[in-house]
Order: sequence, then structure tokens, then C-alpha cells
Amino acid sequence: MAGVNSQSTLHHWLNYSQKKLLDFRPLHKHYSRRIIPSTCIPFTDLKKHLFELPPKSLPFAVLEPYDNVGITQKLLIEQGWNVPWIFVEGEELWEVCRGLGILEEINDNSEHSNRFRWILFQPSPFLVKTIDYIEESLKQLSSNHIVNCLDVACGNGRDVAWLSSRQTVDWRVTAVDAMPEALDRTRQLVSGLGGLFKIQTVHAKIMADGSVKKYQESSHKTSILKDCDNISELRAKLDNIAENGIDFLNKKFDLVISIRFLRREFLSNMANLVKPRGFLLISTFVNDRKHTYKNPRSNSHRLELGELANKFRKEFEIIKDEVELIEDGRPINSFLARKKENKE
Repeated sequence: MAGVNSQSTLHHWLNYSQKKLLDFRPLHKHYSRRIIPSTCIPFTDLKKHLFELPPKSLPFAVLEPYDNVGITQKLLIEQGWNVPWIFVEGEELWEVCRGLGILEEINDNSEHSNRFRWILFQPSPFLVKTIDYIEESLKQLSSNHIVNCLDVACGNGRDVAWLSSRQTVDWRVTAVDAMPEALDRTRQLVSGLGGLFKIQTVHAKIMADGSVKKYQESSHKTSILKDCDNISELRAKLDNIAENGIDFLNKKFDLVISIRFLRREFLSNMANLVKPRGFLLISTFVNDRKHTYKNPRSNSHRLELGELANKFRKEFEIIKDEVELIEDGRPINSFLARKKENKE
């Protein structure tokens, strides 16, 4: 059997399409010498960053500190994560990685805020599948390639963080959610990727009647500050995030997304928030007449087949309207449409 740090084991991981690696070492060690690609979450901080991990069904690798060999078994494998590749830091590993051309070594470790950072988490698969088409279309409308997005019910902010870190166009994202903890995690994710200045968070709830109830966010900012290396710098950035002054209902966006969230009475509002030739992307649960599932129980949180097409076809060109299954077998309706130009 191949050794834990052997070339064949590394090749096996590299040949896996996802190539995700979690580095359990301290940040300063990671940034002075790291495997490409890898994401650093010190094992002592893992509990605060569990939402950043891949789905439990997705295999990924772990790099363990030499003085905490075996920690992966307790923290991840026994909790249900799929970790088929475990490496241990040391010269044996570094030598193999150098030979494979996947080791980045930098002597000056004083500033790592501008270093490229990879992600472990997965954004919406439908967003990933359609983003190239969306971006290429929007680039034709923006001379400076700055485009804006509204994420309705952003959850833990995976889609927000992923968009704000992209390089093809410069995304500016407004993230709305009813849960202050979700907005904290959103800011934490985006901050870790160096893009906090690109987002605005809005603590608001989309009500059953389609109205929007706003809350103050200021009391919920301290938790993210505790998790950051440069507190003063991040505090300054957070102070630039408006708390209750973002009236997103009066703005227009190049892209409006809503993932696994449904408020039927708000669908018309979402359509109105899209710029002409902008995009509307919705991906949420559906009654597909083939599969039965328990959650969400209420039909008020499930689409019907063809519902979105019927709702939006007058104002939008439908690009994709498909039913697909998520990891646990539940069906979702994934819908992408482009708003038609105004006809004066």
C-alpha cells in the first residue's frame, strides 16, 4: 500500500477532479509553504468554520501538522466527512510536492492578505454551470466589467463569496437574509477571500405576503471581528457596510438569485429588480410528480412544474428551465431567464 506522503497518493488526489485540500496547520505555516491548491483552517478553529467545508459526500484531502498526526480521524472522519487522503507535513511531503510542481514556498510571510485563496465549499451547482454564459453576456453591457448581484436569502453566503472572488468580471453583491448568524458567516467567508469591500449585507426578512421587514445589523458585527487576523482593518471595512440604509428594493441588478428559498408573493418583486438584459436565477424545491420527500413539507415552499416559466415568460427570455436532483435525492427546479429590453 502506498505511504501517506507518497507520490502515488498525491497523484491519486491530483487526478480527482475536485482537488480540494484542507490544511490544518497554523496560518503562518500555510502561507510560508503550501500545497497548490489548498485551504487553511487551523484545526483549533475548525468548529467555527464547519460551514466552509464541502458536503459530506464529497471527498477531499487533509494536511495534518506533524505534532497532531491523527487529528483528522476525530474531527472529520468520525463526524461523517469523506477524507480518503491524509498527508502529514514534513520534508518527505515537501520533496514529493516539489517534484510534482505543486508546492508554493515564500520566505517573506509578513503579508498574506493579497495571496490567492482557494475554497473548500461548493456554491450552487446551477450557478456554477451557468455563470460563464451570464458573465460573457453581461461583459458586453459594462465597459468596466463591474456588475451587481442581489442574493435573496443568501444563507451562509457561499454563493456571495464565490461570486465576489471571481476574476472574469468584478461582482458587487448585495446579500439579504433574515438570520443575523447567516450574515455573520457570509462576511466571514468573504473576508477570508479578501473581498469584503465588494459586498453589502442586509438583515431583512421576506414576509409571506411579499413585503420586506428590515432589521438593524450593528449588534451582530462583533462575532466576525473576533475571527479575523487584522481586527482594525476589518473593523474599518465593516464600518463601510451600511446597516439599514440599503434600499435594495429601489435598485436594479444585473443578476438576481434565490437558491433553495421560495416566497411566491415576492417573485414579481424579484422580476422588477432585474435590469433590462439582466438575469434571474432561481433554484429551489419542486413537486416533480416523481419523487416524494419530507422537507420542505409545505407546498408554499415548493414550486410546481412549469410555474416559473408561466410566471416570467412575458418579461423574460427563458434560458434554462430544468429539474435536477440534489445530493440527497430531492428534486429542484433550476431556472435561468434573461429580461427582455424595454420597448418604449
